[in-house]
Amino acid sequence: MELVQQLKQDGIAKGLCQPWQNKLRDGVSMKRLVDLYVRGIDFCIKNDYPTLDFIRENFKGKCEPYGVFVDEQELDLRNVPDVVLQGDCKGTLSYSGYSVCRAYIRHNSDATIKVYGNAHLTVDVFDNANLVLAVAGTNARVLVNKYGDARVECSGVGIKVVFKNKKTY
Repeated sequence: MELVQQLKQDGIAKGLCQPWQNKLRDGVSMKRLVDLYVRGIDFCIKNDYPTLDFIRENFKGKCEPYGVFVDEQELDLRNVPDVVLQGDCKGTLSYSGYSVCRAYIRHNSDATIKVYGNAHLTVDVFDNANLVLAVAGTNARVLVNKYGDARVECSGVGIKVVFKNKKTY
């Protein structure tokens, strides 16, 4: 079965609404699929859709140019606006100037995020992921939403950590 049709079928089984089903049509590009994934990430995380194994099999090696990483071991990203780390990712994300970021750190990923200048970030950390966050200066702002058994270690000012009493959204 074609990738998009399989995604649509799996989504329907998990309660994907009709407007989002309509977005999954034949011929959609990988960039568009990744964009849909990030825009609908709350549904995806809540419903484990698509599964990590499905992502590994069908997206690894194709989704990285668009900010979604699977099992990457030597990440060194700078000012990437939307980032999803899944599986066993490890690495550093750096934000400076007036950059803005939404980051989602999942599964067993281990990330260090360094923030400078006037950067503003929202970071959601799930599952068994580990986040080390360091903010330099006084103008940057970081909101961290911690879910499940995720671990968060922070240093610096301008950080707010919200402990969610659940595993997902």
